Amino acid sequence: MMTDQLAAVANHLWQSTVFALGAATLALILRGVPARIRYWLWLAASLKFLLPFSLLLFLGGSLVPAQVTISRLQPATYYSLDVVSQPFTFTPVLSGPARSTLLSGWPLSTHILFVVGAVWVAGIFMVVGSWIFRWWSIVTALRTARPAMDCFEASVLRKLQERAQVRRPIPLFISDTSWEPGIFGIVSPVLVWPQGISKRLSEAQIEAILAHELAHARYLDNLTAILHLLVQAIFWFHPIVWWLQSRLMQERERACDEAVVILGSEPEIYAAGILRACEFSIESPMAYFSGITGSDLKRRVRRIVLDNPVRRLTRSRKLLLAGLAAAAVLGPIVFGFVDAPRVRASLVQGMGANTAFGFEVATIKPGDAGGRRSMMMSLGRFTTHDMPLRDVIMFAYDAKSTSQISGYPDWVSSAVYDIDAKEDETTTAALEKLPMDERIRQVRLMVQALLAERFQLKVSHRMTEIPVYALVIAKGGPRLKPSTAAPMGNETPHAGETPRGGGIFNAGPGELHSNGATLDFFASGPLSRVPETDGRVVINKTGLTGNYDFTLKWAPDGSGPAGSAPAPDNSGPGLFTALEEQLGLKLVSQKGSVETLVVESVDRPSAN
Repeated sequence: MMTDQLAAVANHLWQSTVFALGAATLALILRGVPARIRYWLWLAASLKFLLPFSLLLFLGGSLVPAQVTISRLQPATYYSLDVVSQPFTFTPVLSGPARSTLLSGWPLSTHILFVVGAVWVAGIFMVVGSWIFRWWSIVTALRTARPAMDCFEASVLRKLQERAQVRRPIPLFISDTSWEPGIFGIVSPVLVWPQGISKRLSEAQIEAILAHELAHARYLDNLTAILHLLVQAIFWFHPIVWWLQSRLMQERERACDEAVVILGSEPEIYAAGILRACEFSIESPMAYFSGITGSDLKRRVRRIVLDNPVRRLTRSRKLLLAGLAAAAVLGPIVFGFVDAPRVRASLVQGMGANTAFGFEVATIKPGDAGGRRSMMMSLGRFTTHDMPLRDVIMFAYDAKSTSQISGYPDWVSSAVYDIDAKEDETTTAALEKLPMDERIRQVRLMVQALLAERFQLKVSHRMTEIPVYALVIAKGGPRLKPSTAAPMGNETPHAGETPRGGGIFNAGPGELHSNGATLDFFASGPLSRVPETDGRVVINKTGLTGNYDFTLKWAPDGSGPAGSAPAPDNSGPGLFTALEEQLGLKLVSQKGSVETLVVESVDRPSAN
């Protein structure tokens, strides 16, 4: 589980980095458009660190109706996208001796993870602590600032706000500090103006600088700066985050410079005012104190004087940006909708005793925990021998894996029972006339009713995002032989066998034989139940839809993601290695939206 979490974090950092590089490429292409557009590109790259694509993928997957089967995908497209977007998920699964070596060092690995986590948290506290200290120093200094109503600067500010149609006027405060002019605050911002700076500026320069600060307030630059500071606090270790800070600062100031010129200020006068303000003031105290300085001052002045900052965004470029923005959000949702790893259908849900059929008589006796387990379904009869109640519940609701059932007491998985349930002749005759799929479904519903009556079983259904395995084609292609077996007729198969296209038979520990089975059934059936897959649901994502004959042999030594240590004197390949070597298939770890079964209540069986 911890490996999955680390892979998820690594995938998120990878996706955010790639997204930032994409934003940088787009900003370079759009270098001739207004700076505010590029600023939003850089801000989107920053906020991407707070929005994992996995959330959008899960949202898209949750939109898929429960009855829709999503198991036959085009591996060349969707699997490739999975690999590119989640490279740390698609890593080779260790088995056998390699896994033993890894697990033997797990305590040390846990210690390292603890140290890394402690350093990360300490970094967050240091970054946030430094901001709080600087913020408090600003608040303390500004306590002496006094509101200005009748001065020249206040009248100019009111005129600018009327021209810009500002709904909530921003008050002007005069400060005795040597800070630069700036906007402080987010909910109720104020413009702080240093006492002595006006003596160094002409009236036109004062108006230009006030227009610059008003642009900061209109663009909500303090709010967006706070959002990026949150990103910096969480991902302080990532150099891309600090690089984004410089890009945001540069485009933020350039956007305000453009706004000043649009309002009618002469570029030369405005540039001279910036230089005189910088001679008077120290640097802006904090990122969310939007002032007049920022970015490369020499390049900025040159750009103001020599370039025309007013660049119209053409209609085609507006459409391009709108399309890219929509694709960035809707793309992962659509991909999650199409590529959601789900169980092939919903769990079989019935109305308990209200099902159309029922068993005439049933005996339930304690079994032998060390006995040979079996479950049989034939016309007129359903029997189990030494089967745990959990496995019977899984059959009744068509659960593919133990990860799909939870909430039960320990005895449900440990106590075993012999069940012999018989139908009356009328029920048998009616079931015999049904198609095989519907017949098996009705038997499952009958078993549900039996469990509700004799074990007082009550369950609820819910969709849960849990770790799953995707069965995909390994490098080199599949090694599967198309089946020559005739399709099964309408005869009833054994419980757990597929109703069409053949079956898979367990020839003993670590050996499976397929006689015309599909990979859908192979994945959701036997592979989802072997110990090596750790109770995860396995989803067929090979894109292969045929029926195949094959034999799979592996060392049943518990190798795999969560198996036990290898058995002595057993040098055969583990399941994951055997899949790749013998069938040309492999399992990769993912997370998928899966319907699960929660046991609300259950009792030991009533007397026969």
